[in-house]
Amino acid sequence: MHRFLEDVGEEFRFLVEQYGFTETKTEPTRVRYSSSDVIIEVTYSDRGEVDVLIDENPPSHRFQFRLYLRLFYTAVEKGLGYGIAESEDAMARELKHLSSYGEPLLTHDQDVFDRLRTVKWSEIPR
Repeated sequence: MHRFLEDVGEEFRFLVEQYGFTETKTEPTRVRYSSSDVIIEVTYSDRGEVDVLIDENPPSHRFQFRLYLRLFYTAVEKGLGYGIAESEDAMARELKHLSSYGEPLLTHDQDVFDRLRTVKWSEIPR
């Protein structure tokens, strides 16, 4: 997808403007943002899959943003389907969920990170 970097830059601008993140790594299919407490990495696969990974800074336990959604916003996670972005609009919609639902992650809510450190996908009903 030729607009991956542009779409991530547009949709994640709020990380820099509102939460003090900086873009720390950019590759054609991977963008990383870091704050003093949190690392967010967005990847785009050859199959059209968009994935958002979260970790503490310094790194301690990396997890998919979808795991967080499944645990705390089950209906939203169900609505994502398989995470395949068939179009640029679909990818932009996928990326917007972090700004809509990710406040506890962006502000490093320690209770949320502690819970995500122990939960497994198979433990959460779908």
